[in-house]
Amino acid sequence: MRFRKALTFFILATALIIAPFAGARQKNVGPSSAGPRPNAVRPYVACAALMGGGAVAAVSDRRTAVGTRQKAERRSTLQSVALKDGATAATSGKPFTQEQVSNMVRNGFGDESGAKLIEQRGIDFAPSEDFVQTLKAAGASEAFLNALRSAKPPEPASAKKPLNQVQVFALLAGQVPSHRVTMLVQERGIDFEPTDDYLQEVRLAGGEDELVSALKGAKVTKSVTIDPGAQARQTELRQHMARGADFERKGQYVQAEQEYRAALLEDPQNNEFYASLAYALVQEQKWDDAASAAREAMRLNPNNDAAHFNLGVALGHKGETDGEIAEEHAALQLNPDNDGAHFALGWALAQKGDREGAIPEFREALRLNPNNDMAHIGLGAALGGKGDSDGAIAEYHEALHLNPNNSLAHLGLGLALGQRHDLDGEITEERKAIRLNPNIEVAHVNLGLALGAKGDWDGEIAEEREALRLNPNNDVAHNALALALGGKGDWHGAIPEFREALRLNPKNEQAHANLGLALGNTHNWDGEIAEEREALRLNPNNAFAHNGLGFALQKKGDLRGALEEYLAATTLNPQDKTYKENYERLLHRVKE
Repeated sequence: MRFRKALTFFILATALIIAPFAGARQKNVGPSSAGPRPNAVRPYVACAALMGGGAVAAVSDRRTAVGTRQKAERRSTLQSVALKDGATAATSGKPFTQEQVSNMVRNGFGDESGAKLIEQRGIDFAPSEDFVQTLKAAGASEAFLNALRSAKPPEPASAKKPLNQVQVFALLAGQVPSHRVTMLVQERGIDFEPTDDYLQEVRLAGGEDELVSALKGAKVTKSVTIDPGAQARQTELRQHMARGADFERKGQYVQAEQEYRAALLEDPQNNEFYASLAYALVQEQKWDDAASAAREAMRLNPNNDAAHFNLGVALGHKGETDGEIAEEHAALQLNPDNDGAHFALGWALAQKGDREGAIPEFREALRLNPNNDMAHIGLGAALGGKGDSDGAIAEYHEALHLNPNNSLAHLGLGLALGQRHDLDGEITEERKAIRLNPNIEVAHVNLGLALGAKGDWDGEIAEEREALRLNPNNDVAHNALALALGGKGDWHGAIPEFREALRLNPKNEQAHANLGLALGNTHNWDGEIAEEREALRLNPNNAFAHNGLGFALQKKGDLRGALEEYLAATTLNPQDKTYKENYERLLHRVKE
């Protein structure tokens, strides 16, 4: 029997999770008196739908009941808090600042009364998940936190000013799509006359023809007074950001980081520069540094959606999936057209197993940016995880139409073809993925499994060993290598590989069941019984383990026990002929 175990792949970096998929391949390895035994359950590594659950856990309501007089006193005190920093009354139209919200909770007003005021007046910042968790720890109620999350911060005054020449590059460097920058230029205008040299720099930074045309025809609103020193400084900043964006477009992120840091030395209070730096650090996989840069951008401007987006990506790579989901939601609250945030939110939801939630996020990312090949891969993976191999194949083909050299698209397409039992097509695609990126261990594991499914044990052994050279801690590759060795009859060589897979992942039920098979093939029936029972402790519905346990019990002479296990196996998987034959053969023998 052949099972495919899907390891999911977070594409912006790499995140792996497991999801089962079953196919079948059988091999008789037991003596005829006990009936045929199925082949070990084989793992399968997939670029699949990765990655359900909500972004933030519910908060316990810590409030206690108070009398009418106490409520009146609380409202009076709350109004005093609201008066701070220029708020003239609790019902005034001025939004609460972040400090005022902190003071409300600190003084015991993080309850429904505070929530109502937030709903009435709003806030002047976008609350990060770190800030929300701080309020939660301080005793804020669920109603208060929900009101805070739902409050939409007002558009900052700076969002209405004309763009300057540096901001255009900062937006491009922060991975704001060229079309979005075009819309901002058209909405807000610019405060400078774009020269031919400037427009060429925009092109080098990734600006498309649409943006160049918009800059040429933009409304120009210049400052009344011109400071030559400020102009020279702005030119220097523009050059740093233009070079950084150009390096970014070429994939030279270390050089891009250097340019952004140079710009920050000149203007350390520029939130857009920090957001650009955070993106470059994400690409360098410097997760802690990226998170710090994004948080600094948010401190300077809580409404910077790019900073929330980059912080979310960094948190996701640090294993903080709930934090990532919250930050991507915050980014989308500020800018619903941020296709990158929709994409990242889709991967994070899939990481938690919420494919139903992930699919619409990928589709929205593609509506906003149809040329996002990675979003097609994400959607294909989510569809494949739901068993829609046709839908997955279509999305992988679309990704490859946009970018024929996307190794992950070939990897995913190989999996989808394998799910349709097209092993030759699968092998072709996995080899293409490896040709484009020889260091994708997942592709080596998948290719090995496909080769093994065709009986090419030596080919599988070579691929699994290569996967383990790239990552010695890949428990799935150890399990697959052990099965290939067993396929060649080398069960003594297989046993240590199974044990290593279990050392790395003791909860791998299938590795326990497979180790039991290997021990049984060396006539260690007690060892097999122990391993099959451990597999069944982890998953009582593992038909393969029930059948293996039945086989070992039969060899030990416990026919009644064996019959019960065979019956359990065939009840769980009535389509498997081996399980049914084992049960019927032993039942006939017991009746004689």
